[in-house]
Parts: sequence; structure tokens; C-alpha cells
Amino acid sequence: MNTIRARISSKKRMTTRLFGLAIALVLICTLGVGTASAATFKSSGSFPFSFYNYCTGEVVTGVVSFKTTVHETIDASGGYHFDIHEQYLGKAVGETSGIQYVGPQTDHESFHVSSNGALEDTFTLNFRFNSVGSTDNILVHLLFHITITPNGNFTSEIQNITDTCRG
Repeated sequence: MNTIRARISSKKRMTTRLFGLAIALVLICTLGVGTASAATFKSSGSFPFSFYNYCTGEVVTGVVSFKTTVHETIDASGGYHFDIHEQYLGKAVGETSGIQYVGPQTDHESFHVSSNGALEDTFTLNFRFNSVGSTDNILVHLLFHITITPNGNFTSEIQNITDTCRG
């Protein structure tokens, strides 16, 4: 399952993080600290992907389309709050078996940085790749949470990942 996470999750998370950081930099430069504001940004597109399906023992390739909504708020005290929601729909085929898959995925991230520098980030991912027929489906759930104090101490870190093959 690590291959699935590495190929699908890392690309979209990097894209989302870069998008969110670019938005934050633009707003910081134009609005300055002490000014409350809110903005919503949307994007969509598609990209090819492949992963090793350990449920069937083969490589699966396809294309995934996505829709992303980023809601960004700067509060009056200078805190930044990002709410990111992503929806994915992938279609793929097993390279050896020809098994067809349809894969919905939803991700949500809440990222907060207070004016004093405290940080809190929560990310959830729900990934299903459903086979057409009786072959096992791939189910992945990921929960990540981190809290960091203004002086850089980690006070909370949760990483919970489950993945199963289920027919």
C-alpha cells in the first residue's frame, strides 16, 4: 500500500500545499497582518497514475480527475486558517488481468497557524478502488494530526493508516 500512498497522495498533497502557500504569500503581501479576510479558490484537472495493487499482485494504471476547494482565512490577529477539500475519481485497469477499477477518494485538511506561531494540522484521506466484478476492492483510510506550540514543541501527533483488501 505504500506505493499507492506515495504515488497518489504525495502528488496531490504537494500540489495542494504549494497552491495554499502561494495563496497565503499573495494575501500576506497584499493585506498585511491585522486585516481580517477570507477567500475561496477552486481548481480541477486530471493526471495519470499507477500503483502496485497488492490485493491482486499486479500494476494498475489509469487517470484520475480531481476537484479542489481551498478556503483561506486570515483573522484580525494575524492567524492563518486553511480548509482544503479534495474529491478524486479514478478509472484504471490492471495491466496483467485487465480488471477494471473505479476509485473515488475524498481528502480534507484543516491547517491553522495562530498569530503567536502555534500550528495545528489535521488531514484525512479516504480511498476506495472498487473492482468491476468479484475481485477484492482496495480500501485505505489515513488520519494525520499534528500540533506544534509556538516554541516548536510537538504536543500531539497522530498517524493512523489502515488498508484492506475486501471483496
